[in-house]
Amino acid sequence: MADRNDIDVIGGELVIVPRGLDKVWGFRRRIVVPLEDVAGVEVEQRPHRVETGWRGPGLDAGTKLSGTFHPPGERTYWNVSGPGAALLIHVRGRKSFDRLYLSVGDAEAARQRIAEAVEQFAGGTREKRT
Repeated sequence: MADRNDIDVIGGELVIVPRGLDKVWGFRRRIVVPLEDVAGVEVEQRPHRVETGWRGPGLDAGTKLSGTFHPPGERTYWNVSGPGAALLIHVRGRKSFDRLYLSVGDAEAARQRIAEAVEQFAGGTREKRT
């Protein structure tokens, strides 16, 4: 799958920045999710078989999905291009989106990196509370 998103962990936040024209097509320059709101992260092997619901605003052209989609009872963000696996991030608290589907160069490596950051953040938060 094409690498269409830059993903970074800065402080206690997960920062996703779509690349190039994906910012325009997806109507987002960046998405910021507090690590405490990341409910899970996985690799979706067949993202194009996932129900997207109605689109708005965004782009749906062949294997390119970019923008906000509304499956029943949810609001999801997609920036996926081409065949192959995508990174799937589950968000709790629904501040903006319930799930994020993202094309990245190595979905498994990105999944591991985010999961480790969430785990470290949660461990540090627990230590501060006690």
